[in-house]
Amino acid sequence: MNRYFYRTILAALALTMFGAAAAQSQTQHQNHPDDRIAATQTSSQGQEQMHHEMPKMGMSGMMNEPHHVLAAAYKQNIGTFAKALRDQAQTGIALSADFARAAVAEMNRSFDQAEEHHREHVKTMSADMRARMAARMKEMEVHHSRLKAAIAALEKDVQDYTLNSKKIATDSADVVRHLDEMSKMHNGR
Repeated sequence: MNRYFYRTILAALALTMFGAAAAQSQTQHQNHPDDRIAATQTSSQGQEQMHHEMPKMGMSGMMNEPHHVLAAAYKQNIGTFAKALRDQAQTGIALSADFARAAVAEMNRSFDQAEEHHREHVKTMSADMRARMAARMKEMEVHHSRLKAAIAALEKDVQDYTLNSKKIATDSADVVRHLDEMSKMHNGR
């Protein structure tokens, strides 16, 4: 019963996060006519043509490219599960191993999906755009490596026979911190 309950909660969190990401994306399109036009243009054209249009669209079009949007949603998913795990670990109540392992498994799955969509997103960029973004992409790779290491530390934490809630809370907070750093870098802050 507990395992089913936690999986149901995790699935509900994932669906809520994806719904929020879609709503946020929709709101951004409604508030920025240029973005909406660029998104409409890219969605109606094939992948190859989109590759050629990328330099014309600039950063606005690049941010609305479907693979980029999906990679961002998966990163938000990682954050949602890391925060849920951190919050559960901080309650002072014994942490459910099933819950913790399911949350970390979802973070790993989301990280893998984010990486895949990031690679696909890079493929849509022109050589000129990749050259202009080289330094930023290298910095992002460093952040991705740190995030992957933080998730790996959490995975190790939840495999222990007896869970250390304080360590899990700290490592979950570390995942959230890395995501925040990536977001700040991404937003140019």
